[in-house]
Amino acid sequence: MKRHGCLRLFILAAVTFFALFFAVDKGRDTLLELMYPTKYSDIVEKRSEEFGLDKYLVYSVIRTESKFKEDALSEVGAKGLMQLMDETAKECNEKGGFGYNIPDDIYNPEVNITLGCYYLDKLIENYYGDISLAITAYNGGAGNVGKWLKDKNLSDGDGGLLEIPFEETKGYVEKVLSSYDRYKKIYTEK
Repeated sequence: MKRHGCLRLFILAAVTFFALFFAVDKGRDTLLELMYPTKYSDIVEKRSEEFGLDKYLVYSVIRTESKFKEDALSEVGAKGLMQLMDETAKECNEKGGFGYNIPDDIYNPEVNITLGCYYLDKLIENYYGDISLAITAYNGGAGNVGKWLKDKNLSDGDGGLLEIPFEETKGYVEKVLSSYDRYKKIYTEK
C-alpha cells in the first residue's frame, strides 16, 4: 500500500513538473514575442520578399526606429514606422516608380514599409551585402559612411569600419543588430 502511495506521489510530482516546465517555457516565448513583435507582417513579409530582404531585419529596423508606432515623428523630421525623411522617401518613390504622394502618404504603413524596404535594399546593394554598413548608412547617412570608409583611422582597409564616430549611430547599429539576432532566435528556433 505504501508503494502505491509513493508511486502516485512520484507520478503526480513528475506530471506537475512537466506541466510547469512547459507553461513557463510557453510564457517565456510569449513574453519574447511581445518584446519582439511582428506587427504589419502582411506588408513586411510581402515587401521583404519583393526586395530580397530578411523580414527579421526589417522588423528589427522598425522596432528600433519607431517601436511599431506608425505615426512616429523624430526630432529631425523622420516619419512613420521606418522613420523616413521626406527627401529620402521622395527619392525612393521616384527611383522605384511607386507613384505615392510624398510627403502626404508617408505615414501609411504600406507606403512607409515599401519605401523603407526599397531604401534598405539599395543600401545593402551599395555596400555589397554588408548589413552592418547598410544599417550604419540608414541611420548616419551614406555620405558619412563614405567619408568614414576613406578615413584610415576609421576604416579597416577591407571595406569595413573599425569604429563609428557618431555615438547615436553606433548605438543604433548595435540595437538593430541585437534585435535582428533576437528575432531570428525567437522565430526560427521554435
